[in-house]
Amino acid sequence: MQSFIKNSVWVALCIIPFIAVYIANGQGFDFINWGTPGMFFPFISGKNLIFRVLVEIAFAGWVILALYDTKYRISIKKSPLTIAYLVFIGILLVADIFGVDPMKSIWSNFERMEGFVGHIHFFIYFFVLTAMLHTLKEWQTMLKVFIWANIAVLFYGYCQLMGAPGYIFADNLPAKIVSYFSTAFPVHQGGNRLDATIGNSAYYAIFCLMSAFIAGVLWSQMQNPKQSRFYPILIFLNFVAIFYSGTRGTIIGLVFGVLVSLGLIAWHEKGKARKVFIGVLLALALSLGTLLAFKETDFVKSSSTLYRLSHISLVDLTTMSRISIWKISYEAWLERPILGYGQDNFSYIYARKFNPEIMWNLEPWYDRSHDVFFDWLVAGGILGLLSYLSLFAVAMWLMWRSGSIMPFREKAIITGALAGYFIHNVIVFDNLTSYILFFALLAYIVIRTGGDKLFENGKTGISTETIKLLYAPIVGIVLVVTLYYVNYRPFMVNRLLIGAMNVNQLMQSMSFADAVKIQEKSFTEAIALNTLGSDEAREQFLQMGVRLVQVKLPTGMSKEETQFSTEAINSFITKVREDVTSSYDAHKTDVRMLSIYGMFFNGIGDGPQGEKILTEAHTLAPNKQLISFDLVRSYLLQRKFKEAYTLAHETYDLQQKFPDAQKIYLITSAYVGAFRAAQNQIIQTGQTVPFDADILNAVVTSGQISLAIELLNDVKAQNPQFTAQIDDYIKKLLVSPSK
Repeated sequence: MQSFIKNSVWVALCIIPFIAVYIANGQGFDFINWGTPGMFFPFISGKNLIFRVLVEIAFAGWVILALYDTKYRISIKKSPLTIAYLVFIGILLVADIFGVDPMKSIWSNFERMEGFVGHIHFFIYFFVLTAMLHTLKEWQTMLKVFIWANIAVLFYGYCQLMGAPGYIFADNLPAKIVSYFSTAFPVHQGGNRLDATIGNSAYYAIFCLMSAFIAGVLWSQMQNPKQSRFYPILIFLNFVAIFYSGTRGTIIGLVFGVLVSLGLIAWHEKGKARKVFIGVLLALALSLGTLLAFKETDFVKSSSTLYRLSHISLVDLTTMSRISIWKISYEAWLERPILGYGQDNFSYIYARKFNPEIMWNLEPWYDRSHDVFFDWLVAGGILGLLSYLSLFAVAMWLMWRSGSIMPFREKAIITGALAGYFIHNVIVFDNLTSYILFFALLAYIVIRTGGDKLFENGKTGISTETIKLLYAPIVGIVLVVTLYYVNYRPFMVNRLLIGAMNVNQLMQSMSFADAVKIQEKSFTEAIALNTLGSDEAREQFLQMGVRLVQVKLPTGMSKEETQFSTEAINSFITKVREDVTSSYDAHKTDVRMLSIYGMFFNGIGDGPQGEKILTEAHTLAPNKQLISFDLVRSYLLQRKFKEAYTLAHETYDLQQKFPDAQKIYLITSAYVGAFRAAQNQIIQTGQTVPFDADILNAVVTSGQISLAIELLNDVKAQNPQFTAQIDDYIKKLLVSPSK
C-alpha cells in the first residue's frame, strides 16, 4: 500500500510541471472539456484547478505515508525557509480576513486564481516536495520533468514563431506553411509577441527564464559538462523565446541574472571564468550602444522587441502607467500600513485614488500594481511584503552561509535565477506557472542545504491496522470534501458561466426563447453556488441583460414565437433585477460592481435606478471618469439636461485631452444650448473637436436644426467625397426636422 501511495504522490508531482502545456479550450489535450467551448479564462482557470486537485491528492498521500513512516516527516523547526514561508502564509490569512473584502481575498476570481486558497495550495506543494524528495537523485529526476515540460511549451512557442508576421520564418517560408502555423498555433494575445500555451507573453517569458536556469543547474551537475550539447542548446532556445516574447522586464531580468551568475563564478574561479565574464560584459555594452545608436533605423524598427527595448523611457505610456499605479499603491499603503487591504482588492484602491489627469488613457479597471512588491505591500501591508522578501533572504542565506554543502556553481546559478525572477517581478505580477517554478526552486534549496537532518527517524507509534481502518478513511473523506468544495463547485460555476455566454451555440439547436431560458438558468445557478467565480458570473449576467434588451427580434418570427421570446427576455431582466437587489449590500463599496449595476440599469432604460447607484459610485470615486460618463447617461435618460451638462463639464475639465470626455461634454452642451461655447473651449485647448452621429443626434434632438446644418457643412468642406450623402441628409432635416 505504501508503495502505491508513494507512486501516486510522485505521479501527481510529475504531472504538475506539465500544467503549463494545458489550455482549457475544449480542444487538443483538454480532455476535461471536450465537446464544450472550454472554460472561462482558459489559460488560467483550467491550469489552476488541475494544480489544486493534484496538490490535494499529493498532500493526502503524503499524510498517509507520514503516518506509516517517520522518514516522510520533515522537521519544520530545522527548516528556516519552511518557517519563513509559514509566517508569510499566516500573515496573508490575517490580512485577508481583516481586509476590505474577505471572501474575495480568500477565493480570488477566475482571472487571477490566487487569494488565500491559491497560496495555501502553493505552500502545500512546496511542503510536499520537501517531504517527498530527499535526495539529489530524486531532485534531478524532478528537475528533468520540469525540463521536458519546458521543451513542450517551447515547441508550441517556436511553432507560433513560424507563423508570426514580421519574423524571419514567416517572412521567408512559403505562404502555405506560414498559414498552417499561424492557424494551428496562433498567438493568443494578438500581434506577434509569443505566449505559447501560457497565454500571456510576460508569463511565457518568466517561465522560460526560470526553466533556462534549471537547465543550467542540471548542466552544472554533469560529470563532464563540456561534453553536453543538450543543456546549452536548451538554454539558448529559452533565451531566444524570451526575446521573441518581447517582455522587456524579463529580458532585463535575464541579463541581470546571467551577469550575477557569471560574476559570482568569475569571482570564485578566476582564470577563464573571468575572461568569459568580461567578454559578456563587453558584448552587452557593445550591443546596448549599437541598439541605442541605431534605434531609428529600419532594422531596429522591423523588430518589435528591439524597438521596445531601444525606446524604454520614463515618458512612454507603459512606464508612465506603471509609475502612476505604483504611486497609488504607495499612497494606499500609508493608509493601512501594517496588514494592508487583503488580496485581490487593488481595484478598490484604484477607483478611489484614480488620477484622471495622467491615467485617463490606461486600462479602466487595474486589479494589480504590476509590481509584485507593491502588490504584497498593498495586500499584506509591511508585514506581508517583509515576509515575502524573507523567502528570498532566507534562501540566499541558506545557500551562502558558512558550511553550506551546495556546490559553488550551483549556488551561483540559482542565485542568478532568483535575481532574474526578482527583477522581472518589479514590472509584472506572478502567475501559476512562475509560482510553481519559484516554490519548487525554494523546496530544492531546502533539501540541498538541509540534507538528512531535516527528517525524523524512529517508530511512528501507530499500528498499520489503525492507519488502514481509521486514519486512511478520515484522510480520504477530507480529500473528497476538499475536492468538492475547493475544485468541483468552482468548476461547475465556470462551466455554467461559459455555457451561458455562448448563446449563439445554443440557438443552433433550439429556439431563441429556449436559449434565453437556459442562459437565465445557467447564470442563476452559477451565482447561487456562491463560490470562486460567482461574482464573475454575476458581472456577465448583468452585461448579458443589457445585450438582450437591445436584441431586435427577426421580422420573420411568428407571433407566437415573438411572444415567447419577449417573455423570455423579460424574465431574464427580472431575474437580473432580483439579483441586483439581493447582492447590492455585499457590493455597496465595490466601485467596479456598482458601475456594472449602473450600466445595467442605463442599458434597460431605467434612468432613476441607474442614477441612484451611480451616484453612490461617483461619491466613492469622484475622479473616475467612466463612472461620471455613466451617471451622465442616467441623467440624459431622465432628461435632466442641466445636471448632465454640469457633470460632463466637470469631468471634461479633469482631463481635457480625453476624447470620450470631449464627446460627452459636447452632447450634453447641445441639450442646454451651449454647444458653440463647448466647441470653442475645446478649440482653445488646441484639441480637434470630435463630431460623430451621437453628437449630431443630440444637436438635432434638441431642435437646433440650423446648428446641425452648419456642422454638417463643416464636415462637407473637410470631406468633399461625402457631399452627396450630407446634402441628402440636410434635405431630410429641412423636410422633417424632428427626425
